[in-house]
Amino acid sequence: MLRYLALSLVLVGTLLAADESAEFKLVAPDSWGGETISLPPGFAPEMTLKGEEHIRFAPGMMKASSDTFFTYAFVFELEKKPELKDDLIKDEFLKYYRGLCTAVLNGARPDVDPEKFTFDLENEEPDANKAEDGSFPAGTHVYQGKLTWVEPFATRAPQTLNIEIQTWTSGNRNYLFACVSPQTRKAKIWKELHKIRDTYLKGHLKIGP
Repeated sequence: MLRYLALSLVLVGTLLAADESAEFKLVAPDSWGGETISLPPGFAPEMTLKGEEHIRFAPGMMKASSDTFFTYAFVFELEKKPELKDDLIKDEFLKYYRGLCTAVLNGARPDVDPEKFTFDLENEEPDANKAEDGSFPAGTHVYQGKLTWVEPFATRAPQTLNIEIQTWTSGNRNYLFACVSPQTRKAKIWKELHKIRDTYLKGHLKIGP
């Protein structure tokens, strides 16, 4: 699965920095794949965010029949500018997913118009979605998002992704952590995604119990 994803991205000109021989920035079960991508990525060069994206893919990431299809967690480790405001996050996510779909489809679905993709983003109070075994860093902004797009890898069909986002600043860097899945937020996979997120917070940022 991971090789298929990486190969697809490489073939469409995406510059990937594989993490296969290094320790993953995000701790996840051994069955989860992983990558590191430079930001802005090759498939969305118009993004303004600069830094690195660390990703962990659920085992069923590329299996349309799996209950973990297109389920993954990622963190953007970013330069301190620009500030991660609501409108910027929404705009950057649309650029990312529109670019990804366009690059992977590579003209195979001329009827698909990425400009019609939508991303609804809502602010939440941090306590409404706080870390399950700790707390988010001070100043954390918490969002619930819903992305409608065309999944370009396995089905090439319309898909809705549920996305949980936390953003914060630490030192001279901005951080954006996202948990992504088409599964409803009551599905058990979200506990696994939250565990990956919370482990990153405790280990990388030295917070929590």
